[in-house]
Amino acid sequence: MLEVYDFLTTSQGLAQEFTETIHFSENETIYQYDWSRNNHFLLMKQGVARIEIYRKRRWEFETFISVDEFGGVENLIKNRLFSTNIKYRIVAASDGEALLVDKEFFLDHMYANPALFHRVLENVTLHQIMTAHNFREKKSPLKQRLADIVLEFIMFASVPIKENHVTLPFPFSEEIISSALKVPIHHIQSILKFLEKEKIITRECEFEVIDYVRLGKLSNLNPEICRNNIFGEVDLQQAN
Repeated sequence: MLEVYDFLTTSQGLAQEFTETIHFSENETIYQYDWSRNNHFLLMKQGVARIEIYRKRRWEFETFISVDEFGGVENLIKNRLFSTNIKYRIVAASDGEALLVDKEFFLDHMYANPALFHRVLENVTLHQIMTAHNFREKKSPLKQRLADIVLEFIMFASVPIKENHVTLPFPFSEEIISSALKVPIHHIQSILKFLEKEKIITRECEFEVIDYVRLGKLSNLNPEICRNNIFGEVDLQQAN
């Protein structure tokens, strides 16, 4: 969806008037539901951010957005037709860069290029499908659910899979996984230790998947969903 970014900034004069480039650092809140600039979309250009929902007096991890994705979809809904007490925010999980885009400017460009608008709708739909999947699988074995959440991040962040190996681009912490799966952290620690013992992941320096095929076997998702990423020379089917 960097095609969207390029399309929105083709005219330098209009881009200066209707967009704003922001640079952010890890743990910085870069967007939220009650923001004073709620007529804008956030388009990610570099880095990774996490979407957090406010539940039971605390912020809980919901999902990730990364390069080519955007936040602020609620701005497509007319306020008089939409009332909710949902509170959410987008918090940087790494250093990065994003583009704030005026809603009308954004929509004018999307209407002018239906193929790009379809890319945006496809992305929103995929996030919705993954949210529904995670909810449906909430009573499944924790080992499966943890594998699901790792594959989900790899897919959304377009993390390269090279020779059956994946290095996640920022600390994929026990706390994030615990918040995402809504289970006590000691259960997460137990599963992660199992995956390390089986040489499926390692956390010595960074969170790394060292056997992507075996991780996929633990998941209820099809690991081939990540084939839009940059693969190494080894075919995952052959690696199996």
